[in-house]
Amino acid sequence: MITITKDMETGISRIDAQHKELVDRLNAVISLGSRSVSNEETQKTLDLLSDYVVKHFSDEEALQRQSHFPKYELHREQHQLYISELQKLKKEFATNGHSAKFTLDLNNSIVNWIVRHIKSVDVEFGKHYNSHR
Repeated sequence: MITITKDMETGISRIDAQHKELVDRLNAVISLGSRSVSNEETQKTLDLLSDYVVKHFSDEEALQRQSHFPKYELHREQHQLYISELQKLKKEFATNGHSAKFTLDLNNSIVNWIVRHIKSVDVEFGKHYNSHR
């Protein structure tokens, strides 16, 4: 399970609240592997995560444009890659259901990436945003 830590705070209350919600949704997906659930429930949980990721990235990118964040394009590209990886994971699940590969891919490409991204790129954006307000 993922826990929001101090080094993941951006100082932007709206973004920090969204990160908490994103982590809660990721934890919901992670918890599916530790209990017996239907494929429909897993698919629904993945869909909820995916929808929220798109909303959060859109909100974050809007603030980046508003504050003229110099690394906006790079950040946006990273978001697009993450969405693409999440879509691949959803397709893999739709094709193969629960599997060791699904769990491994979830942890490696979805969970670990978001933690690293928040701690580095999002925190950097938070410093920029807060210094330009």
